[in-house]
Amino acid sequence: MRKKKKQNLGPWIAAVAVLAVALWVLLSNVVLVVREVRVVGAGDLSDAEVVHLSGIRLGTRMSSLDEQRIHLDVESDGRLAFVSMEKKLPSRVELTVRPRSLDALILQAGKILVLDSDAYVVRVTDQLPDAPVVYVTGIKAAYYTLGRQLDTADGRCGAMKAVVEALKARGASDYVAELSVADVADLRIISRTGITVLLGDSSNMEAKIAWMAGALADLEARGQTLGRLDVSSGTKADFMPQQDGEDSAAAPAEAATDAAAEPALEAPQS
Repeated sequence: MRKKKKQNLGPWIAAVAVLAVALWVLLSNVVLVVREVRVVGAGDLSDAEVVHLSGIRLGTRMSSLDEQRIHLDVESDGRLAFVSMEKKLPSRVELTVRPRSLDALILQAGKILVLDSDAYVVRVTDQLPDAPVVYVTGIKAAYYTLGRQLDTADGRCGAMKAVVEALKARGASDYVAELSVADVADLRIISRTGITVLLGDSSNMEAKIAWMAGALADLEARGQTLGRLDVSSGTKADFMPQQDGEDSAAAPAEAATDAAAEPALEAPQS
């Protein structure tokens, strides 16, 4: 009985490998490429503006998209926060973003930095923004970059966030002319009429702002525009009017008032 000749499989294996490589090249460069970028949450910006910021180009291989790079590019303009990027194979990319709010401003190296409550730099300008924004003192950053968070580790940005978010929640931002976070254990607000408000540390801030708003509404209605208001306990508001020739920031807060008995009061329209 004759033995069957052993088949040489080498050429077949090589052919299959070549075919696999060709198929991979075809998929990567023709099929799995960006043909659509869908944007979610752009706010006032157009989808085209967001796509331009992201640097994503139609025809780019899906596998070559660098999410970290796209994240930085989207936020480099300052106006947007990157939320997520999803690849919807074979050819669609979904970018989810959110507009950053204008919550605070500080002076830095002769420039006005407009920040959101997380201390990201939203705008660098020489002019005050049209929107009402809380002026904050006491924050000093070694450097700043548009679209990036201020590089501070002293707790002052966190204190600013606590106050600004509480002001927004209570609709009380219009009462504020200045917020000082120079001492995170002794946060202070100067009201639009000149009353110094003592907040203490950043704990229980929404309750403190509620008492502040109620008390200031009552004080302004009675024509009281100078003095010191202590809401640092979060459970009451103690007001001491300024005496003639006295600095309101140094006046003792001893006299209690029931002006803030209704903590849910919102700021009147100015």
